[in-house]
Amino acid sequence: MPNALGPNRPTARANADALFDGLATRFENVQRAPKFLQARAKLGRYALSPSGVYGDTSVWTSAGTDSTRTLTLAGARTPTGYLFAPRATVGTPSATGEARHVIRLRRRAESEYQWETIVDHAIGSVRATEVASALTAFVAAPEHLGLAQIRADHKELFPRASRVLGELFLLDTVLVSPLPDHSTAVVVRFRMDPDRIKGTRPNFAKYLDKYVSPARYRLRLTDGRGATWLDAAGEDNVFSLRYRLKGGELLALNGTARPIPDSLQIAVDFSAKFMIFRVGVSSLVGDFRFVREDGERGWLVRFRREPDWHLPLAVSQLIRTSLRHPFKGDGITIRVTVRDNAGPQSLLSREASLAVQESAIVRWLGGLGNSAMSDFAGRAEVEENRFVYEVLSALRADFVAALSAGE
Repeated sequence: MPNALGPNRPTARANADALFDGLATRFENVQRAPKFLQARAKLGRYALSPSGVYGDTSVWTSAGTDSTRTLTLAGARTPTGYLFAPRATVGTPSATGEARHVIRLRRRAESEYQWETIVDHAIGSVRATEVASALTAFVAAPEHLGLAQIRADHKELFPRASRVLGELFLLDTVLVSPLPDHSTAVVVRFRMDPDRIKGTRPNFAKYLDKYVSPARYRLRLTDGRGATWLDAAGEDNVFSLRYRLKGGELLALNGTARPIPDSLQIAVDFSAKFMIFRVGVSSLVGDFRFVREDGERGWLVRFRREPDWHLPLAVSQLIRTSLRHPFKGDGITIRVTVRDNAGPQSLLSREASLAVQESAIVRWLGGLGNSAMSDFAGRAEVEENRFVYEVLSALRADFVAALSAGE
């Protein structure tokens, strides 16, 4: 798998070094300029009631004539850590680890707003196709390995990352089942145990116990024929992933082997517990498309159908028209890609857009989100950032060591 990051070992090693360094530095002793620190709290509070922040000039770095407000941030490493600072304009990131964040809010009508976020993060000179190949190799690894060999290989190839991840996660099961058509069914199951980090990262562990442990997830990728290509689920701190392979290619879980289509459907069920309430959605169905363009690889997801909402009885009696609003027109859009055609640095890019219509029920949901964000900001976030930094730094060291072996 490490070799997939370049056409030869020296290039792959340099790419891995820059890629994981660029990602890790974003989480190293994160600092925020005072203007952004205050703006971030307001944006979290008014995410679903944007009128509360739209006219606040202390938040934005520019105001357009088309009723658009913009906050532009530069992210860069400094001698004391990674700093996010507001800027009137920020150019395309040109050094590994640099980032540009753009948050736009546009008022479309009375009580109707459109959010848009764009993030570009520099990750070195690795090509988009090489990142895609490495991810494919990682997913395909169980096809020729059993659980014992997978454990041994991971500890041999990634000893540092395995040690850090092992503080919180345990690889529980890897079932590799050969099928009559010479394809392979794979089930991967791992467990998260916040108790394991209570002594070293107590605030992060407390946050996980409160918000992540009670949550329930399910995500499936399906096609127009009704076949499922990927099935991921999580509940009670146990997460599982089911898929099928043949020759390193992803197949539908059942049926004859055929190439994966460029376009699929994504179906999501999710619920979380807030105090005594369980709130969530089911049958959140959207369009999923692989982005395979010149110099760019990734995914595009668009949700244009309202899901089934699961709300407390008293809240569900409120007028719910505004809950349909985000799914009209272009719907909720999420795009994640790696681009190597943007300049000297390849960019990990994330784009998202969401329409909001203010109402009592939407403000109530926004209050739940802000409560979770407020609990996270502070010591829990510092500890989480440190954990992610250590994981990515360990991966960097493991990749470089593996690609340096034998030289």
